[in-house]
Amino acid sequence: MTIADVLTVFLVILSLMLVFQAFWLFGTALFPRMVGQARDRYKTPIRTTLIGLVVVVPTFFIGFVWLGKKDGDIFNGIGLVIGIVPLMLGLIGSAGLCQLIGLGLPAPGDQSQNWRRVWRGGWVLNFCYLLPGPGWVFLAWGIISGCGAFVTSLSGDNAPHNRARNTGRAPRRPSAPEPLARLDDNSPRSSRLQRTQIPSGDEGNKPKPRPRRPRRPSRPKQEE
Repeated sequence: MTIADVLTVFLVILSLMLVFQAFWLFGTALFPRMVGQARDRYKTPIRTTLIGLVVVVPTFFIGFVWLGKKDGDIFNGIGLVIGIVPLMLGLIGSAGLCQLIGLGLPAPGDQSQNWRRVWRGGWVLNFCYLLPGPGWVFLAWGIISGCGAFVTSLSGDNAPHNRARNTGRAPRRPSAPEPLARLDDNSPRSSRLQRTQIPSGDEGNKPKPRPRRPRRPSRPKQEE
């Protein structure tokens, strides 16, 4: 193998890694809510993977095996579209996995720039795909589970709230305020309140100040 062959392989791998990163950032930019929901779907990976298998396997068989073997460019084109679309959806849905990995690698500025989590998690996934043998299995699992996460995230996360609203239960009314307890006249608290409200005897015996009389204006002296 010459240096040119090594450079060719390196550029091909780097191009594929950049294409994956572009798909993940594309999904994060256009469908941020869906990517966030796909991230939550990866918390149940077995269920997400099974749903992805149900979607990817039939479409792959119909697109590449059944329609791909028929004569005619129209059938081949339709089969190519049917087979590729689930794979592209799987790449977009796996952006939730990148975001989940990026959350485990926090960095300053993640709150204002959410795409940075996907960027870091995407490079981690890309380097995992480069592992000989297990990397290809991990790549297939990432696409299949990404398709399952994409499909399940389309339902949204408001289903439990809607079910709770449609149960027919009447809303709770706020309870009426309890009446204030009446104080006993002989209780210590009542006596303290009475002492603060009744003026003391010293204040009543104080002489009131006499009002001052207004001064008369002085007459000007008459000149003799």
